[in-house]
Amino acid sequence: PAVGRNLTAARFSPLAWRTEEPTLSQMMGAPISATGAKANPAAYASTVLEATARSRSSVAAKKDPTSSKPDLVLTFLPLFYAPKSAPLQYSLQGEPWPLKTNAFTICATLGETKAQGSVTFTSGAPDVSPVVTHDAMTHPEDLARAREAVELAKRIGGSSAMGNATAPIENGAGGQDMWSAVYDGRGTCRMGKHHHDSVVDYHLRVHGITNLRIVDGSVIPVGSPYLAVPEVLALAERASELILNHHIRTSQDSGVDLVEDAPAPSTVTIEHLTKKLGENFPLLQGIAYLSEKQVEGLSEVEPVDASLSSSASACVLFAAISFVAASGALAAIFHRKSTSSRDDSYSLFIQA
Repeated sequence: PAVGRNLTAARFSPLAWRTEEPTLSQMMGAPISATGAKANPAAYASTVLEATARSRSSVAAKKDPTSSKPDLVLTFLPLFYAPKSAPLQYSLQGEPWPLKTNAFTICATLGETKAQGSVTFTSGAPDVSPVVTHDAMTHPEDLARAREAVELAKRIGGSSAMGNATAPIENGAGGQDMWSAVYDGRGTCRMGKHHHDSVVDYHLRVHGITNLRIVDGSVIPVGSPYLAVPEVLALAERASELILNHHIRTSQDSGVDLVEDAPAPSTVTIEHLTKKLGENFPLLQGIAYLSEKQVEGLSEVEPVDASLSSSASACVLFAAISFVAASGALAAIFHRKSTSSRDDSYSLFIQA
């Protein structure tokens, strides 16, 4: 019954200020910027989300005085982010090219909210998109956090530290009904003890169904102002450990001997390959040799043109060798029992 419910997403609102300093709208060159504007190479190196500040709201501090976990995030963008374009469209500025508004933006973000949402399916057909619903923020805690985040953003955006900011853009940003959701699917198959309010247990096993686990961001039961990539990576690592240990225990109970430590990957050098395959060996021949899947007549593969130097072959093969070596190392890691080396962040996460 909990599948698709409890969608937890950060909420944000973009507050903007006009400025005399050039922002990305004036630095990209035509056709994005005004006709005749020269492109500034530095603009193309921008990460767009240029700076982030974290803070703990007074609401959160009063609710849990022992914690210091930030629940408010302010993110600086050197461009105008129109609320009507949130969460993301082809133009953050919400206006056609060439861009006219020269402004910077501070996104006020709430990491956790009482407001949740759901993901539902109107059809069993795979080509029919699901319906994603984010409930409006109406809880007093959410509204208090929102006000505090907006006040902090306005205090920073209008300060002299922001340079030549001239005036805020009054477009309703920061209002109660002007908050968008950052969707990354958290909570819709969340962890928990009981099937009526969760989908998987703390071993990622689906309640009531044997031999089925869920390993993605939907099992994360708590919100965050950031996308879930690091947490999903930790989940994947933890899941591989859980599944491997389960397999080892099951096999041992049935009397099957397992080799728990995979053999160390062999070392291959350019000199070794050159000695075996010749100085100007083709890349595919080298890969086939490394993967031990040489086909009949491999030695008859026509060599590359003499213009391809041995140093060029070495550089290209280095990438292939690195891939093979990395794959071997990963295989060795995942075949070891490593219950004592659980990822700290994941451990804290499932104990929360």
